[in-house]
Amino acid sequence: MKRAVLALCLLAGCRERELPLDAAVGSAAAAATAQTVATSTRILYPSAPGSFVDLVAGARHGVVAIQAATPVKAGPAAMFPGAPEATADVALGTGFLIESGGVFVVTTEHIATASTELRVVLPDRSVVPAKVVGTDPRLDLALLSIDTKARVQPLQLGDSNGLQVGEWLVVLGDPFGDDVTASAGIVSATGREGAGSLAAGRMMGYRTFVQTDARITRGNSGGPVIDTAGQVVGVADATGDRLGEISFAVPIERVREVIGQLKATGSVARSWLGAKVLPVTSELASSLGLPRASGAHVTEVEPDSPAARAGLRVDDVILTWDNREVDHRSLPWLVAQTPAGKAIGVGLWRNHAALPITVVTEKMRE
Repeated sequence: MKRAVLALCLLAGCRERELPLDAAVGSAAAAATAQTVATSTRILYPSAPGSFVDLVAGARHGVVAIQAATPVKAGPAAMFPGAPEATADVALGTGFLIESGGVFVVTTEHIATASTELRVVLPDRSVVPAKVVGTDPRLDLALLSIDTKARVQPLQLGDSNGLQVGEWLVVLGDPFGDDVTASAGIVSATGREGAGSLAAGRMMGYRTFVQTDARITRGNSGGPVIDTAGQVVGVADATGDRLGEISFAVPIERVREVIGQLKATGSVARSWLGAKVLPVTSELASSLGLPRASGAHVTEVEPDSPAARAGLRVDDVILTWDNREVDHRSLPWLVAQTPAGKAIGVGLWRNHAALPITVVTEKMRE
């Protein structure tokens, strides 16, 4: 009887485990009870508890491989131990299917521009030509379109704004078009606190990206970063292949912001303010006479910028942009999405009082 109880305990602790022969030979009641526990355990744990087996299985249908028509150098094939950096292969990286009024694939800009002729390996292993719809070098994003009669299942996009440090993430890839790979880690930084550093230049600062300790290499670069609900919360972006390097993902909210422009015009036009901002703390709000800690604290105004021309000053607090309340995280992105040349009403707090000004946005400098 003790052996039967021990067998039940072992079964309760794993997905499926065979009973030792001597434990399986017992009373009919004990055997029936063990079978009931084993069956219910399989229902509760379709894969081993604590694993990501089901998560990966539920998302692999939306992961694709991006390939070149002819071999290129320094692709994922160069990652293998002992392989020279100039190893040539058709593999470029990974992408994933999204539903956006057609059959579209999201990947990184550096993958999409690595070859003049692209192909996509679908989950059913069929290979179809791909066309670059648009690219955004500043976010290292690209949108591809494919023409296929195969039944495809796009991945569901999640909410990167809700990510918290410590949450689990899984990075999926399919670098060679033969199997889906996975790496797991936690959110190390959400990137939201770095949003105020958005400035002119070709590449976004990586502080605005989601940081994770999940391994991201050239192979899974461009692939989906999913949360434990199986929804895409980021696009994997490889910065290198050396062990110990920090991994980054483009937040899916940033992708949502540019998809429309990429489809419509093939590029993304952003506006620029020329002011660096930080959070408004309770202590700062009290010293400035603000009723509550809100808004974006201006810490620097760049010369010859829209902010300078509008008379914005250091220590101003921007409370609203075009009648929308803002903080140090939302302001840079609202500015970036405002059409260049538009006069925007801005609500400031200066010298212990509210002050309205008008800012005329300008196209972000490269």
